[in-house]
Amino acid sequence: MAQQSYDFIIVGAGTAGCLLAHRLSHSAKKPSVLLLEAGSKPSGAYLSAPFHRYHAQAMRPDLDHGYVSEPEPGLNGRQIPYTRGKGLGGSSILNFAVYLYGSSEDYNRWAEFVGDEEGEWSWETVHKSFGKIENYDFEGSKGYKHLADPSTNPHGTAGNVEVGLPKELEGGAEPQIEALVKEGWKVNLDLNSGDPVGVGIFPSSYSRQGKTTSATAHLLDAPENVHIWTDAKVAKFVWAGKKVVGIVTEDGRNATAKKEVIICGGAIDTPKLLLLNGIGPADELSPLGIDVKVNLPGVGKGLHDHVLTFMSVEVGGSINDRYAFESNEKLMAEAEAAWEKDQTGAFALQNSGLWGGFVKLPGLEKLKEFENLPKDVQEYLTKDKVPTFEFIANSTLWPPGTQLESGNTYLTFIAFLMNPQSTGSITLRSAKAEDKPVIKLNYLTHPYDKRIFREAIRETWTKLTSSRVIAPHVVRTILGPNSMDDADVDAFARENASTVWHAGGTCRMGKDGDEGAVVDKGFRVRGVEGLRVVDMSVAPVTTNNHTQATAYVIAQRASEMLVREYRLDSAEVLARM
Repeated sequence: MAQQSYDFIIVGAGTAGCLLAHRLSHSAKKPSVLLLEAGSKPSGAYLSAPFHRYHAQAMRPDLDHGYVSEPEPGLNGRQIPYTRGKGLGGSSILNFAVYLYGSSEDYNRWAEFVGDEEGEWSWETVHKSFGKIENYDFEGSKGYKHLADPSTNPHGTAGNVEVGLPKELEGGAEPQIEALVKEGWKVNLDLNSGDPVGVGIFPSSYSRQGKTTSATAHLLDAPENVHIWTDAKVAKFVWAGKKVVGIVTEDGRNATAKKEVIICGGAIDTPKLLLLNGIGPADELSPLGIDVKVNLPGVGKGLHDHVLTFMSVEVGGSINDRYAFESNEKLMAEAEAAWEKDQTGAFALQNSGLWGGFVKLPGLEKLKEFENLPKDVQEYLTKDKVPTFEFIANSTLWPPGTQLESGNTYLTFIAFLMNPQSTGSITLRSAKAEDKPVIKLNYLTHPYDKRIFREAIRETWTKLTSSRVIAPHVVRTILGPNSMDDADVDAFARENASTVWHAGGTCRMGKDGDEGAVVDKGFRVRGVEGLRVVDMSVAPVTTNNHTQATAYVIAQRASEMLVREYRLDSAEVLARM
């Protein structure tokens, strides 16, 4: 096959890669962009329905890379399935579509980590970049503005990613939120204000037409200068000295880059690809027979991720109509038909409006596990806008398939650990590109994480099950700790904790002299020319959110830097960046 040449080659058409391809290709100079994706173009209208936000992974295993962790020492040796999207749009196809920025303090800390004196990663700059990504719909919450009102803060309305709130809340949500507020938790009208602390309705990347993926947002009207290869898994880099000048796919296709090769494979596949091509810890690569191009000890190290656990109770049917709907085949069939016809009906409402909150744990500073943390970490964790944990109060039935008594329904709560201190790794199983990597998550192996997750479970369970609008209706515990004693809660966590699929940090961004840093603050891989990494693997902090929005803003920041560096737009446009 004849070799083809492009200005930019982007490896990975996921959340970050699709946006980056769009931004570069739409710049004034219209550079040629090759976008490669290991999967295909997904199809199926049901993937876009709010009702299926929790079910897409189970319904479409063909769109998942099928990764599984090693036995986890902090989770009773359990292996954790780790979903990664495979297809145009990547994990934005299969995620739960939550769209949250995180805390302003996350990005200010990011800037400190990477030695950012120019303000490229400060909250002020990143907030502007979020505005360029999104098309915010302020009308969704007009019926419940006392609980959610994003118009109270500036947001973008000209971006490609549809963001908003459901036009109607599911049954029971409003009184349940109001009950928590009466018990002392504050309402947060805009969880994307830069201060996520409080209870609120979670914005999502759903519109009235359904779910927005990075592919539907950025590739539907791709210009002629964008070239897309699907079923194209990159195996090798083409080198010219210390410069990466092209790629070769597993099936033998090859292409060269006139300017740069940019890796957007995500926190698992990006380090794997770098390692396979000799970029990583020499002491790991040499025994596998891999020629070491650049000894970068940080590749694949420092994996950080949020941790969750589900908890469920069976309740009287007046709380909500979820189980009555989900267990009725006729209603489900009617809902599916209505959605496929004109995106209306129960599939448009059910699971459309997640609500929950980000909580700052009182007395955090007095915990011995906190006192043993480094001083800079302590200072960050005690900032007013940095939550300790997250909860969601209206998730899907867990465990799936649980049978309830006729006339009853369920409530499922999720507790999430924020700011984990445990770290994991991605390493190679062999030098073969087709072999899956070794994934060690190491959840709940740090004393701080164990303690905070215990408190998160206890606080979530206690506050919600004792709520005056929930407690009278509870019939039984479906899934929860045997008691609120430390030992019982910890045992429950070890047996039930799992992933939120928010991995980052495996090709961490950092300042000069940081031996663990893989890329600089401009996404350039250290010691290599012509190669950048633009995805969640570069994130040096675990942002306090669901990381879809973080992946988008990483790509947006990279696009602005590349357009400016290569002067791909007019002087007027460049001056505004």
